[in-house]
Amino acid sequence: MKPRKVILATNRRYSEQYEPLLEELFNRRIELFCAWGTHCEQWESAMDLFVTDPDRMKEHHITTTSHADESLEDVQNMASMWVVEGGGSNDVEIIRL
Repeated sequence: MKPRKVILATNRRYSEQYEPLLEELFNRRIELFCAWGTHCEQWESAMDLFVTDPDRMKEHHITTTSHADESLEDVQNMASMWVVEGGGSNDVEIIRL
């Protein structure tokens, strides 16, 4: 089973070409999405909009965060302490774009 906590580490701007990535993470039923890097607020907003689409809203909740002024290590530490509902792995996946 893949981790249910994800850090997206990227300096790329979000664009619609990345929607399949958001969909894959949503379908994996992740619980925490942390965006880290120069344009992290765009990524957090994109995931928020994806999750709150009326067709998806009732399926499950994803907590989103963005971290422009923190080290990746600090974000990893925060994510590792995040409690996953119903138990499960405490692993954190880092996706680099």
